[in-house]
Amino acid sequence: MAPPVAPAPLSLGRLAPRPLAVGFVALSGALAGLVALPVPWPITAVVLGAVALGSLCAMVVGLRANAPARRGPFEVLLLGVALLMAGGFLRLADHSLGVLGPGRALRGDVVVLVGSVVVAFAFSVLARAPYPDGRANLDTVLEGLVAGLSAFALGWVEVVAPAVSGTDALSFERGALPIPAALGVYTLVVALIGIRPRAPRAGAARGLVAAAGLLAAADGLYLAADVGRPVPHRLLAPAFVLAAGCFGGSFLHPTVRRLFGGRFQPPAAAARVRDRLVAVVLAPAVLAIVGLTGPPRPAEERVVLGVFGALTVCLAAWRVGRAVRTSALREAELAHEVAHDPLTGLGNRTLVERAISAALAEGARAGELVAVVLLDLDRFKLVNEGHSYSSGDRLLVEVGERLTRTFGRRGVVARVGGDEFVVVVYPVGGGLAARREAELAQRALAAPFDLYGDQLSVSASVGVAVGSGAEPTADAESLLRDADTAMYQAKGSGRDMVTLFDDSMRDRIADRLALEHDLRLAIEREEFRLAFQPIVTLREGEPTVAGLEALLRWERPTRGLVPASVFIECAEAGGLLTEIGDWVIRESARWLALWRRLPGAEGLFVSVNVSALHLKSHNLSARIRRVLAETGLDPDALCVELAEPTLMEQPTEGVALVLGLRDLGVRLAVDDFGNGYSSLAHLRQFPVDYVKIDRRFIEGLVGEDSTEVSLVAAIVAMARDIDAVTVAEGVEHELQERVLRELGCELAQGFFYARPVPGDEVVPTLRAISPRQGLRLVTGDGGAGRPGR
Repeated sequence: MAPPVAPAPLSLGRLAPRPLAVGFVALSGALAGLVALPVPWPITAVVLGAVALGSLCAMVVGLRANAPARRGPFEVLLLGVALLMAGGFLRLADHSLGVLGPGRALRGDVVVLVGSVVVAFAFSVLARAPYPDGRANLDTVLEGLVAGLSAFALGWVEVVAPAVSGTDALSFERGALPIPAALGVYTLVVALIGIRPRAPRAGAARGLVAAAGLLAAADGLYLAADVGRPVPHRLLAPAFVLAAGCFGGSFLHPTVRRLFGGRFQPPAAAARVRDRLVAVVLAPAVLAIVGLTGPPRPAEERVVLGVFGALTVCLAAWRVGRAVRTSALREAELAHEVAHDPLTGLGNRTLVERAISAALAEGARAGELVAVVLLDLDRFKLVNEGHSYSSGDRLLVEVGERLTRTFGRRGVVARVGGDEFVVVVYPVGGGLAARREAELAQRALAAPFDLYGDQLSVSASVGVAVGSGAEPTADAESLLRDADTAMYQAKGSGRDMVTLFDDSMRDRIADRLALEHDLRLAIEREEFRLAFQPIVTLREGEPTVAGLEALLRWERPTRGLVPASVFIECAEAGGLLTEIGDWVIRESARWLALWRRLPGAEGLFVSVNVSALHLKSHNLSARIRRVLAETGLDPDALCVELAEPTLMEQPTEGVALVLGLRDLGVRLAVDDFGNGYSSLAHLRQFPVDYVKIDRRFIEGLVGEDSTEVSLVAAIVAMARDIDAVTVAEGVEHELQERVLRELGCELAQGFFYARPVPGDEVVPTLRAISPRQGLRLVTGDGGAGRPGR
């Protein structure tokens, strides 16, 4: 067992703990309460000295232990606080409080004045931390100056001038006495606006704001007491003690390291800015009210009020003007952001709709047409996946630049989607002219793009819609929709094509929407039907039934029988294929359970097609297991057919899915083999039971060309190599059956044996296939003649 590790001693290079900061402030508060009591002066002097020295030490320790990212502002603040304390003790030593005239020692006042300037400067630097290069820095200083100058003018007129009037006070005294208090007000305003006592810098920020407020209050009380106003002297010492304690505690708090150079904070809310502007305007208003009310004032006071009133009015006007300009700039930025794409700088859908509307309005007056060209980059997803997302972004930017250069001022170019661009061209001469504009856009993308050293060729499917403002139904939304419809028609026709919209496309879209709507209700209304086509053995003699394939049919009430090729694609696009696939499995199992109760039919299996989407759906194996339990079927009574591309496009994922079904015990078949990759190397990865040969190869067995015969023979040999049974699809002629027997194919299905029939006609159909054997069906090995695996 390892020996215990002794705790490392606390060093000044580590963060000072929060309790130390809180404890220091609490101790300062207790000492402030002590000196507020009527205690002898020596005790008060000792407390002031101890707190002053302790605060300076705490600031030094906190600065070193917490190590802020920028030490300069804190070192300047430390210097300013030290000067304030030194000046305060010089005042005490010289007993200058309340002494006005030649007998007053000024060294303490000078040091305090310098210290106040240094502290105000340090707070100004700290206040710019959230916005090191922002406009908010000058705004904060302006607001602080308005408050500070107003405080100076009011302090001089209301406090200093009456006290020094008729005395032989020195000029320095007459002008400098209110400055520390005015700088204290400036510092407090700057701290409140700029330092922002919010997480994650709340502790230290609150301490500094409190210190600034206490310092401003202490300077104000000292000024009043200095000119003979009735201020209890025992209030002066507690204010200075608390201010010193807050300075020390803020430096000791760990969050001081995040005060400058920390996380950027968003600008103040609009309501807060408005409140600050109201305060800025009120300050010169107060000076005006003071100057215009009350008894007549001496010329000196009127001059001070006039000069400082004018200064504050100028500063307030400057600040308000900056706020107005900032607001206007922000509104312009927001308007630009609303109408422009942040990546490419092109217009977005909002801007392009405005451009189309404006062109339609102009076209209605001039009798001219507007063309909307919508480009969708082909296989853009492969760029992101094969290169990088930064390459994809770079491609979008360059596509936008090429389109902008191509159309110049003749068209408005916008990015309206991930990889979709729109060009609005006005005017155009008609559909052919609009097509030429679209082809021009295609040619702009013909040259390869250089993406960080990789040369990449890109094509686009383009849809074009042409409209006139004279048409009552023409608007920006409809033209964009029509161009989008044409673009999808181009993409569906093979990509890298231009398609001009016509009304028949709109009709097809309406039909597609109606089809999808009816399809959503088909299961609920029980409109789906299953047809079953027998799968027979190819042994010598009469064919024997090995199983059946379940084929889905939809009897649409308004249109009759809908081909599966039509509604399966619609179901997949509408996200309905999984629900329909579950129904097919459940209904096939229900029928099979009935047939297998008949004598001699115990080994009959049913084969169902499962799409890629259904195969990847959540808990497919669990749902199949539940269906088998409900119907009492053995797992090998169900065969799941998977299209070859479903397995081959993502082999790793396909293997995992197939293994999950194999663990369940169901049979597996590869459907339409030869129509996709046809690679034995790929097929070896999948433990399938059946390989179904695509009907296109079977059709060629009746011709003179021997190519199909060789291909079928190769597929049979490939399947036998992985111990799988081959099933020939689409057998319609006796010659096809004879060739398949000779090639060694083991099972077949097609019109030559039976057409697909409803479930209640299956038994008569099976008897018709093998009349002398009745329902004697192949069991055990699925008709292959080999032992089950």
